[in-house]
Amino acid sequence: MEEKNMTSPNETKEVKKAAPKQAKKSDGNEKNTFADYKAEFKKIVWPSRTDIVKSTATVIITSLIVGVIITCMDAVFTTGYGAVINLLG
Repeated sequence: MEEKNMTSPNETKEVKKAAPKQAKKSDGNEKNTFADYKAEFKKIVWPSRTDIVKSTATVIITSLIVGVIITCMDAVFTTGYGAVINLLG
């Protein structure tokens, strides 16, 4: 039960290749480019001053808490390591 190839050996299958996308060429008019930048810049939604203050305070407080935790852990491990060394030596 073989499948028969319906194409003759002389026929070749056409394979279409997608043409690569080419970058938009600059036509030397930078005014359009800067106008595009300006239009995109106007779409930005900036956070309010209170949002920035809240975010900054959150980062500072979180950093301080993590710093205190690391300092306490370092002190405990240093003391424990020193006690083990004193018991063995």
